[in-house]
Amino acid sequence: MNEKYKILSLDGGGSWAILQVLALKNIFSLKYPNREIKGHEVLRHFDLVIANSGGSMVLAGLACNWSFNEIISLFENKSVRESIFKKLNFKLRYFPTNFMSLAGIKSIGTRYSTTSKKQALEELLLINNETKLNDFTLSELPTIIGKESLEIIITTFDIINKRAKLFRSNEKSKARAEIIANIDHFEQVSLVGAVHGASNAPVNYFDFPAVLVPKIKGIKNTRRRYLWDGALGGFNNPVMVGITEALANNVDRKAIHVISIGTGSKLVSDEDSDNFRDEYYTCLLGKRVVRNIDGHIDWQKTKRKIGLFFRLFKGAKFYSSTISNLSQSILFEPQTWASYSAYISLFSGKDDPSNDKRFLRLSPQIIKNNNSNELINKLYNLDMDVTEQSEIELLKSCFEDWKNGNLKNEPVQWTKTINGEYIFAKGHQTFAKAMNDLDWI
Repeated sequence: MNEKYKILSLDGGGSWAILQVLALKNIFSLKYPNREIKGHEVLRHFDLVIANSGGSMVLAGLACNWSFNEIISLFENKSVRESIFKKLNFKLRYFPTNFMSLAGIKSIGTRYSTTSKKQALEELLLINNETKLNDFTLSELPTIIGKESLEIIITTFDIINKRAKLFRSNEKSKARAEIIANIDHFEQVSLVGAVHGASNAPVNYFDFPAVLVPKIKGIKNTRRRYLWDGALGGFNNPVMVGITEALANNVDRKAIHVISIGTGSKLVSDEDSDNFRDEYYTCLLGKRVVRNIDGHIDWQKTKRKIGLFFRLFKGAKFYSSTISNLSQSILFEPQTWASYSAYISLFSGKDDPSNDKRFLRLSPQIIKNNNSNELINKLYNLDMDVTEQSEIELLKSCFEDWKNGNLKNEPVQWTKTINGEYIFAKGHQTFAKAMNDLDWI
């Protein structure tokens, strides 16, 4: 086999990205048990690093040459968290989110300032805690990191053109449409600007698109890019982009090795499934839903009409949960598709025992049921915009339980049947099993 081509892929997931830092710290602590390793050395172990949203924040910390503990402090420091997630007061929240809140629909509407996030990122992200990361373009970073061949990709979503927009360090990448069309056009941006776009989750989180003004050779005045989180382009888990990039640039398929690190995935609980169905039929039929002893809807007893006020209340809850589900679906597209498609693309659909060594998916799965412990119940109800120290401690406990095998690892392929039965297919079922196959860093 040719020399290994190593890809690190980092999912989005807001503050849950602390799990990625803890996972990487565990990996490199095992490799270098007697010394502290910093971000640039970590990045030099890879040939391509691709990230979205919360994962792009982790990448930015590595690009600043911070230690893992320094990156963790991004999440643990309350003032830092609150500067990135700067809450909007009633006056700053625009129509119609204020009125939704007044109407009792509190789960829908923007919460944080995009402008404040940009300012915070520019001030916080300093290379070696001295030089602003924002002063350098993506193309300049590989030299600064100490590996000129390193490729960095950040995924965002261009709201005006309604499509994914990738920002690359490699101007000569054959995956670029401009290269294929033989056009000299490359948008130079800083990693900080790209991270600002990639971390700009819409609907329930940030108020406006991130604005980015790229520099293009030979053009004085360029138009602005208006960007949302890369998850809107289908790349919350960007691993497929990384593999496609490598293959487009003629990397030997057999040389590619991948670590894809997620930020936790939640399987919808039976309780939430039942509540959604109850709200649906209450709104559709205008009747109070009654369930039998087995938990199924009893259509014979579901006859009692409900009053107008109660129907409006249920309708508001159904609308709220529908929009919230849509938002979550956009921002956390089914991880099974991303991982499995990348796996099939890399291995051409051929099963081989060595595949598990070359493609590792690391991410805890939160599975809530009637027997779930207190930690799982709390994690299940935790949003991605964690701002309280107690919630950060929950995420650290999540990592420990995941590492110790008390939480399942998200496989490359899995499914959940219509009756709620979990089925494992491919990949690693535990963190420890994945670590046993990770011998190529």
